[in-house]
Order: sequence, then structure tokens, then C-alpha cells
Amino acid sequence: MELDLFEFIDILSFKTSWFEGHPLWVIISFFIYASLLGLFLNAIRMSIKLEKIHKQERTKTYGRFSKDILIIGLTIALIILSYVSYQKL
Repeated sequence: MELDLFEFIDILSFKTSWFEGHPLWVIISFFIYASLLGLFLNAIRMSIKLEKIHKQERTKTYGRFSKDILIIGLTIALIILSYVSYQKL
């Protein structure tokens, strides 16, 4: 099997199924999506943690930024991701 960068782009954008792609591209794509999800979940965790610890200072610094916005963003991202993968079936 030959490694092709365009195949990696197709796997990363869900144009090609992960079952049909080269295993190296599939592993790299998985790590990219897992790290993005981890960063997003870490942002939610840190937001909740900072809200509990420094509620008054946080209100002075950031205003009333709600963690609900982060949860809505995660929900929308999961809906888009599931819609794209459903379209490929």
C-alpha cells in the first residue's frame, strides 16, 4: 500500500470510510479528532473549575460568560460529526 496525502485528506474529511483507508491515516485521523475532543472537554472542565474557585474574580475579569455556550458548541459539533458520518453510510 502506498501512502498518498490526498487519501489522508479524504479520510480526515470522511469522504473515505475508515474501514477502507490506510491504517496509518486512520490512526492519525483518530488522534486528531480525539485530541480536538479532549481540548474541548478540557475547556469545559476548566470553565467549571474556575467558576467554582474564583467566582467573584472571574465575573470581574470575563463577565458572565456561561458554560452553557461551551456545551451547546459541543452538542452542535457532535451533531455535525454524526450527520457527516451518517451521510457516508
